[in-house]
Amino acid sequence: MKKLYLQREPSTATETMGRLQFNLETVHTVEQEWRPTAPGGEPNNSCVPAGQYQLIPHVRPSGDKVVALINPGLGVYYQAYDRPNGVGRYLILIHAGNTSKDVIGCIAPGLGRSGQSVTSSRDAMKKIMEYIGDDEAELTIT
Repeated sequence: MKKLYLQREPSTATETMGRLQFNLETVHTVEQEWRPTAPGGEPNNSCVPAGQYQLIPHVRPSGDKVVALINPGLGVYYQAYDRPNGVGRYLILIHAGNTSKDVIGCIAPGLGRSGQSVTSSRDAMKKIMEYIGDDEAELTIT
């Protein structure tokens, strides 16, 4: 199983920055700030809680190949219909983006960092997807 590790910095009022490590690579990340108002964090307005997640392949409507995070114990599901009683978050993805406004509750990687933004996000996504391929993968967030 492929393993990825995301070490976050403390959230600010507008974003959460971090470093994602995998296969001897390190990329930067940007997410929205932590808002613990619901299981898994506030939908569309929060990063997900720290913990361990299964990563599964997902294709966005744009055709971009990305990965989705799943951990029912933390209130994070793949699809809306997977949530018991409609409670919890779903479709939390690692996908290209440069700022916390680009991710709506997801994680955006970048090869570089400029203030509260990441740079070269599509290139970072390419590296992540090349590493994961079709293999099972898990992400640990601290």
